[in-house]
Amino acid sequence: MCILAVDIGTSSVKMVILDESYNILDSISIKYNYKISNIDWVELDPDEVFLAMIKGLKIMSKYRDKIQVIGFDTFSPSVSFMDKDGEMLYPIITHLDRRSKKQTKKIMEVMGKDSFQNITGVQPFTGGVSITTILWMMENRPDILDRTYKVGHLNTYIYHKLTGVWASDPTNASMMGLYETIKWGNWSEEICETFGIPMDKLPPIMPAGSIAGTLTKEISELTGLYEGIPVALGTNDAASTQVAVSNTNAGDILIISGSSEMISIISDKPIVNDNYYLRNAITPGKWQIFAITIGGFAIDWFRKEFYKDMDINTFFNVELPDVIQNYIDNTTVTFLPYLAGDRQSLEPKRGAFNGLSLDTTRKDLLAGILLGMHEPILETLNISSKFLNLNKNIKLTGGMINDQFMEVKGKLLNDYNFTVKHNCTAIGSGMLAYESLKAITFDSNVSI
Repeated sequence: MCILAVDIGTSSVKMVILDESYNILDSISIKYNYKISNIDWVELDPDEVFLAMIKGLKIMSKYRDKIQVIGFDTFSPSVSFMDKDGEMLYPIITHLDRRSKKQTKKIMEVMGKDSFQNITGVQPFTGGVSITTILWMMENRPDILDRTYKVGHLNTYIYHKLTGVWASDPTNASMMGLYETIKWGNWSEEICETFGIPMDKLPPIMPAGSIAGTLTKEISELTGLYEGIPVALGTNDAASTQVAVSNTNAGDILIISGSSEMISIISDKPIVNDNYYLRNAITPGKWQIFAITIGGFAIDWFRKEFYKDMDINTFFNVELPDVIQNYIDNTTVTFLPYLAGDRQSLEPKRGAFNGLSLDTTRKDLLAGILLGMHEPILETLNISSKFLNLNKNIKLTGGMINDQFMEVKGKLLNDYNFTVKHNCTAIGSGMLAYESLKAITFDSNVSI
């Protein structure tokens, strides 16, 4: 018997088949592209995402006789406006989108930073909380909002597609800017009433991993998987990763290094700060202290623009190790990592290099990028250490975790040790799903 776990990211859907000990038996990845327009607009075509998922499920249907449960996770914010049938009315508006700056100011003017933050755990960061995008839609495309039956993130869309059930989980809810994050409550009547957002358009909130539905006949016919397979409600990708690395205690630290550089620290205290997000964790009564900035995207941008004379293998296998070995400790260049703006500031920040001179080389600039992309992590650790006893063993995962980047992190975080684990996101969603299935199996009073 096995578990099918699905990880839906900004550029691909990944699927793994796990055994009951969470070992990976098989895996696939199917890519798609997000669209950038009007400078600040970053969207995904929902049809591309759905078709990629269906294609992957078709491939994995060769295990259909063994699949006991399906779990999934999604990136978020991934604002999705859905009609009554669960069809998208507009492209998925991603966390990289910055169109709603005006609406951020509106929230600050109408409600005030402290009042909003003491409910939601965050400031109304553009791209960081979904209320700004919803207000943008109200002002610019009211026809879309009028036709919207539910608005949420991709996990709501995917769960309804797979099971026909409407739902979201507390972690995704806490990223909407409409939820009582501080008290692990419900959708905020105060915020919804203040800004005229109908509460009935928000999905019901269930615990992450809840098995509230099974695979529909329609999806079965499209994929070859058996109708009726239990499907667990997916959560956010960072929360799923915390599950995979067994981070459940206050002070446990996770760093995800990929296209973005992210840190998530488990807290038992809902302490707000302007420099990080406070989100609900998987465990009730626990929170995530979360910060994010650009990571691999910045390195890839720099390589394409400033190393056109060098092939990609030479860059990563020769140039980058040389910069890490010989330039990190000595460069005078600093880098502000805001090439895609800043999800944790109300200011319209852009990326920049400082400390340039006539003898500055591209290697110095690259060293500056490697250092600058870690600044939010260092700042978040410093802030959190003042009220949490931080675990000195940091869990690391992500596509950029290799010997080269471990050396950078070792230099910057020399007070910590590291444990590396790969494929965590999908594994975490599979673990969450299977543990929920076992709980149902052992409870004779619960049926799917």
